[in-house]
Amino acid sequence: MYSNNQNQQVLEAIGKLNEQQIDIVLQFIETLQPKRFANPTSTPFDPLVSFVGATNHGNLAQQIDETLYE
Repeated sequence: MYSNNQNQQVLEAIGKLNEQQIDIVLQFIETLQPKRFANPTSTPFDPLVSFVGATNHGNLAQQIDETLYE
C-alpha cells in the first residue's frame, strides 16, 4: 500500500495547513472512501428499479422521438 515515508510526507504536509484547509482535506478524503451502507449485504435503494421495463407497456414510449425533438 503506502510506505512509511509516504505516510510521513502526508502527515508533514497536513501539519502545515490551517484549520480551514484541513477541513477541505478531510472532505476530500471522505470522497475517496468507499460508501458504506448499514447492511453491507444490501444494495442502496434505487427508485428506478421498479420502473425498469415500464416503457414496454402501454403508450408511454410510443412516438417518443417525435415528442423529444419537436
